[in-house]
Amino acid sequence: MSKKDIKIGVIGLGYVGLPVLSLFSCKYNCWGLDTDNIRIQQLLSGKDSKGSLSPSEVTDLTKRCVISNSWDAISNCNFYIITVPTPIDDKNTPDTSALEEVCNSLSQIVSRGDIIVFESTVYPGATEELCISILEKGSNLKSNSDFFVGYSPERINVGDNEHGLANTPKIVSAQNDNTLDAIYNLYNNVFNAGIIKASSIKTAEAAKMYENVQRDVLIALANQYSEYCFTEGLNIKEVTKCASTKWNFSKVHPGLVGGHCISVDPYYLLARAKAKGTELQLIEKARSINEAKVGLVAKRIVGYVNDTFPNSDNLSVLVLGFSYKKDVGDVRNTKVAELIGILSKSIGKIECYDPLVDPNEVKKTYGLNIIFSQEDISGNDYDMAIIAVKHKCIKNLQYKAKTTIEMEDYL
Repeated sequence: MSKKDIKIGVIGLGYVGLPVLSLFSCKYNCWGLDTDNIRIQQLLSGKDSKGSLSPSEVTDLTKRCVISNSWDAISNCNFYIITVPTPIDDKNTPDTSALEEVCNSLSQIVSRGDIIVFESTVYPGATEELCISILEKGSNLKSNSDFFVGYSPERINVGDNEHGLANTPKIVSAQNDNTLDAIYNLYNNVFNAGIIKASSIKTAEAAKMYENVQRDVLIALANQYSEYCFTEGLNIKEVTKCASTKWNFSKVHPGLVGGHCISVDPYYLLARAKAKGTELQLIEKARSINEAKVGLVAKRIVGYVNDTFPNSDNLSVLVLGFSYKKDVGDVRNTKVAELIGILSKSIGKIECYDPLVDPNEVKKTYGLNIIFSQEDISGNDYDMAIIAVKHKCIKNLQYKAKTTIEMEDYL
């Protein structure tokens, strides 16, 4: 197909899909779909609560392409990019329901010659074993002859202005060489940092898993080593700073691992490995270390409180920051929610302030009321403040507290 004949439909307009749609729509005719009507209305009004695009960028995007919650709106497309979430449930079991629903719906409109590229993070084998089977069953078409499938793992790092979508190398894969070339050419027109061809879809899926699992393991090592340093009376920050002067040392700091990637993807791999009769002991141990870290931090903070205040039951505490990482409003799998839950069992009244997050999303997901207006805390006198997430907007925040501690000092 010539460039003018390519019609791209991006399905899922969240943290990944919206930037992808924005990037491709600068070069191609594009349509955007999200089944959440509230999300669509928000975007059409020029707002992106997830902070991926500025208001002016959202407005420009809606002028360039159609954004809708109707599958009919993208039925004329011939190239589809799937960017829906792949979370875990409350038992840490992979939840592919959103992906399956998209495949079911897409199967009703896919036509002969169409190309479908999945970007959602999945376990190796999921695209061919799960997604393609649903597409074939619903469409009565055969993949690799009637329609064609590829996989290109998303590599967006939320809140990272240095490593953006367009300037990060992109991995592409497909069922056959012709489809791979077509996907390569399409992505190569919009990505500036190079396109890497994987030999198979499963290889590309495994590469994405390896990226996030490696990060999880390294953070687990930092978390475990920080526990050792704590028993020795050593400062893990200084130890890391000294060690990082060696050229081949990986400078990774201890921390609470939340978000939608590093704290989720290992469970997809572990579930797949179990189904294949394979044990991944290091990865499983890393997960347990990182999951336990919030409890250790909370225990130390409670110890400080008991040593500092005679009656912690009546203590008023202000937690500053709620999202899973600094300077972003993403609250997916944030460990601050768990930290507050643990502290609330030992400390009287806890309030949390974070102007970057969506308070409605926090209330719906965690059942917590978040303060997002500085005026709501400026007149209060708190016994203690805990800086949980070091947003830039919190650095010079005016509030009254007898003492302030930083969570990272208790890692």
